[in-house]
Amino acid sequence: MDVQKAIETRRSIRKFKKTPIKDDIIFKILEAANLAPTAGNNQPWEFMILDRSILEKISKITNQSFEDRLQQINRSDFNEKLKNLPIPKTRKEDKVEALNRFYKTLGGAPLAILVYVEKEKDPWQWKNNICDASAAIENLLLAAWNEGLGSCWMTGPLKTKDKQIKSYLGIPQSKEIVGIIPIGIPAHNPRMPPKVNVRSKIIWFNI
Repeated sequence: MDVQKAIETRRSIRKFKKTPIKDDIIFKILEAANLAPTAGNNQPWEFMILDRSILEKISKITNQSFEDRLQQINRSDFNEKLKNLPIPKTRKEDKVEALNRFYKTLGGAPLAILVYVEKEKDPWQWKNNICDASAAIENLLLAAWNEGLGSCWMTGPLKTKDKQIKSYLGIPQSKEIVGIIPIGIPAHNPRMPPKVNVRSKIIWFNI
């Protein structure tokens, strides 16, 4: 797929088919992630692949992370915040309930990939690590889309359950999880959420 087309058509997918993903495709996607730009060629990222059986086991943690979030925000305000997100829902669900279901099931994805880095004592190095891992994740998302696979870059479960997730998966607390990315064949075709005109984001500084 043309790079520009991949960037323009990629969507965050929150509902997946159960079809397993072949190992060679997973490695191909991660090879693309591993080619991301990185400060000083440090390549600080690490990847953990979680299959469906593991995702089922951590569903209580991800679901509780959403319940914690609901305690911190008014439900009507939350629905307003989510109104423009193309979250798949049933007729009986509002956006909050639909997003809660996604947190619990990760959309039925056959696998998810965790991307994490070392928490460096040097704030500058830590910042570089986070930036590097973010670049790797963007490569991962685009490479997956090129293979006909959807994904969703999640950070929400990490807000209150970061330590629990790491503990359950045996990831040292000295690591920082930058994203949880469910991956699979899309089972819905979401529209693009509203985007602001890029010109409103530009300051053209010249002499």
